[in-house]
Parts: sequence; structure tokens; C-alpha cells
Amino acid sequence: MPPQKASKSAPKADASEKAKSADRDWMTTGELATKIGWREHALRDALRGKDLAGVRRTSFGYHIEATALDDIKSALGPAPAKGNASKRV
Repeated sequence: MPPQKASKSAPKADASEKAKSADRDWMTTGELATKIGWREHALRDALRGKDLAGVRRTSFGYHIEATALDDIKSALGPAPAKGNASKRV
């Protein structure tokens, strides 16, 4: 019987490694949505297909520059009205 090979998978990250770094200069869509008063899914829909300064699409989502917050807020305008999801039957 041949010897077993060592596992190639990386060890699991500690909880401290999973925490988001406070010294980064970009935001997630959730953080941007909170800052400008939008819902995250509505914000993602609004960003889709637009070429805004400071917003870059990555394979994991959006990379939003923290310095472009005011430009993005003015380009997107006010948050859309919230739907009536609770009234659906």
C-alpha cells in the first residue's frame, strides 16, 4: 500500500485573521449601503453595468474606494423606495 500524501489544503484561518482589517482604504457594498442609506441589494443593482469612478468589479463583488464616497452618493442619487414585500401573498 503506497504511503498517504500530505494534505495540500491550507490550515483554517483563526478568527482574528477572518476579521476585516481596519486599515484598508476600500469598502464593501454593505458598508457603502449603510453609509449612504441604501439597501445593499438595491445598491448592487444600481452599480451593475455602471462605470463609476472609485468602483471596480472583482470576482468577489465590488471594490469601492473610500475616498469616492461623495462622488458615488451624488451619482446614484437618493435611495429607491422600499418595496412592499410584507404585503405579498
